[in-house]
Order: sequence, then C-alpha cells, then structure tokens
Amino acid sequence: MVTAAAADSLEFLAWAEDDRVPALVLEHISAELRRIAVDYVHRPLPPLFSDLVGLRDSTFRLLRERPHPHQARELFFVAGTVCTLLAHASQNMGQSGAARTQAATAWTCAVQADHSDLRAWVRGTQALIAEWADSYEEALVFAREGQRYARSAESRARLAAIEARTLARAGDPAGAVEAVERASRARDADAVADSLSEFGGLLTFPAVKQLYYAGSTLALAGRYEEAETAALEAIQLYETGPVAQRSYGDEALARIDVAEAGAATDDLDGTSAALLPVFALPANQRIQQIATGLERVRRRLAVPRYTKSRAARELAGDIAAFGNGSSVPSPE
Repeated sequence: MVTAAAADSLEFLAWAEDDRVPALVLEHISAELRRIAVDYVHRPLPPLFSDLVGLRDSTFRLLRERPHPHQARELFFVAGTVCTLLAHASQNMGQSGAARTQAATAWTCAVQADHSDLRAWVRGTQALIAEWADSYEEALVFAREGQRYARSAESRARLAAIEARTLARAGDPAGAVEAVERASRARDADAVADSLSEFGGLLTFPAVKQLYYAGSTLALAGRYEEAETAALEAIQLYETGPVAQRSYGDEALARIDVAEAGAATDDLDGTSAALLPVFALPANQRIQQIATGLERVRRRLAVPRYTKSRAARELAGDIAAFGNGSSVPSPE
C-alpha cells in the first residue's frame, strides 16, 4: 500500500514538473506581442490587426490544449493583453460593439490569470470605449473601478486621465480639472512596475500621452489657453522624440485640440495651421477618433459669429472633405 501511494505521487510529480508548452513558444508569443504593441503607435493599423488576430488564435489554441496550470495563467495574461489591443484596434476602426466584445474577453482572461495590472488596464480600455460612445456614467464606473487594481504610477495616471476627460465630456469641468491634477500627482508617486508597460508602445502611458489627455480635457472644460499650452507641448515632444514612440493618432488629436482652442478664441489662422498636418494624414492612419474630433471643431465653426467668415466656411469644407474618407479601412 505504501509503495503504491508513492508510485501515485511520483506520477503526479512527473506531471507537475512537465511544462507542456515549450519555453521557446512562450518567448516567441511575448516577443510578437511586444513588437505589435510598439508598432501600433506609429504604423498603419490594418496589417497589425491581422497580426493580432493570428497571435490571439495561437494563444487560444494553446489554452484549449490544457497547459500546465502555471503556464495557463501566463497564457491567460498574454491572451488578455492581445484582446485588449484588439479592443483598441476595433475602437480605432469605429466598431464600438466589437471593441466591447474584445474588452470583455480581455477582462475574463485577466480574472483567470488573477492579474491586477491587466485588470486595471482592461478597465481603463473599457472606460475609453464607453467614453467615445458617449456613455459617460459607464466610463466613470470602469475608470474608477480600474483604480482599485492599479499598482503602478503609470497605470494610476492613465485611469485618472481617462476619468478627467470623461468628466469634462459629461459637463463637470471642476471635477475634470481635479482629476487632471490627480493624474499629475499619480505620475510623481512611487509605485511598483507595471507588467503591461514592459511590452512598450500602446501598453504604456508616457508623460507625453498624459499631456495630450490633459490638453483634450482642458479644451472640453473650456480652459482654452491651458489646453493649447498642454497640447502644443505634447506635439513638440512627439515631433522631437523617437520615431517608434511617435503616436500619429495622439499627435493628430493634440493638433485638433489646438484647433478647437483657436476656433473658440477667434484665432482661425491658428485653427487652420493646426489642422494642416491632420488633413495630410494618409487614409490608413485616419482613425475614427480623428473624425470625431474634427466634427467637434466643425461645430465650433458653425456658431453665429462665424456666419459671414469665409475662412470659417473654407475650414468647415475641408473638414467635411476629410470626413468623406476618414475611417481606417477594415483589414481583409
């Protein structure tokens, strides 16, 4: 009986020490995820979407083959991170429903992996999706819940910045400014490293991106001079920073914030100058959020004081022409 019990334990020992997924496979998946996350911010989206789908399918297949428990947690973390990127990509393509589905799958993976960093990032992504869909109450719930899981200064700053912009859109300028200040304090606080930021690219929240968020929030809150200052600083940092970290989407949106500030303060020359690089974007970089931001500028140009302004009419026409081909083409 004792010998048989030892034999059973030995059999379990062999199973417990067996890594069913080769380490090289896991390293390759992580390397691909890192490449896509970095490329996402400065390369056209459609080809990367296809790469993400392939990486997701590979990760899902490995999970369905019932890997070793400790490998399953790692694979759920990777799968959740991939689905988070797919959620961002779907939203950038103007497909909010698909983005919600990808984000919900990412959340389930985060729960299965029991990973606080991923939970925090996914809740932030869900907040962004809800914000762009004008579901502000839902966005605030997601952003605030995400802060329960955030451990790093970068993650806390991101969630506070998302909350700030959502509050501004919801018509709470005082709350928005307070959240901007809270995001700034979070950036300066000591905290542990964030697991997702190790992948780089879109899975980081650098200071320049925080400046862009602050500019957008302050513009929405009606604090145009401060908004323009923050947005111009973000643009300058993007222009002079490394190419691989230059987010064409965020830079274009910062320029739109400058344009909106100009339109709101009767500086149509400044509005026109800010929008020229945006109008020059190639079709495969015209994410949905850019069209949405330009529509906000167009509404600024439609106020009564600009009725007789030829410059305002021409700018509104340029925005309409851009809008006719502003959506990123779906991947084949």
